[in-house]
Amino acid sequence: MELTVASRLGRRSTCLWVNTLIGVVLTAYVDESYRRRRGESVCVYTLVGVVVADADLDGIRSELRGLRSGKDKTLHWRRERPERLPAIAAAVGSLPICAVATVMMHDARVESERARRYCLSQLLRELHSLEAGRVVFESRQAEDRKDMQVIAAWRRAKRPEAMVRVDFLPAVAEPCLWLADIIAGAFMWWLGGTCDHWVALAGKCRVVEVHEP
Repeated sequence: MELTVASRLGRRSTCLWVNTLIGVVLTAYVDESYRRRRGESVCVYTLVGVVVADADLDGIRSELRGLRSGKDKTLHWRRERPERLPAIAAAVGSLPICAVATVMMHDARVESERARRYCLSQLLRELHSLEAGRVVFESRQAEDRKDMQVIAAWRRAKRPEAMVRVDFLPAVAEPCLWLADIIAGAFMWWLGGTCDHWVALAGKCRVVEVHEP
């Protein structure tokens, strides 16, 4: 794996990303992906926010539900059969969405929660600039309080990006959370050289590399 995200992205042509959703009611759906393997000196944490116009929610949810296999209740990138991934990536890439991925490569001594805070800080700034009025996180159950404690501290500091409405939901309750899982998973697999399904999604997602101060 490359030491920086920029060096990996530099090998590929990247689409000029332009937001066209300003002026409508927007919600961002957020999920994570991370790589931390025993014996590797470089770990990766990414947090993806997918911005959806509320007027498009019903159609997008219906499309995503139709992509499920058999009796599966959700779509989940890492659990899908490999032969299904190209169709899933292509379908998501065709939807009227835009996304931001904040990604941090860090030393193995840095805890994942610390990397998440740095990624979250940058992601909220990005979503604020897109005028997302609500941010929905895939619930990590007991760990949701960690995010809320951090966001509450930022609110006390009067950070405008932290004043957004925040909710936590299980993936089974909100299909749009599957979008963030799919984009985060495809990006991480591409970054690690595992597969190239990211090509179908790259035009929808702006990647922002995060560094520890």
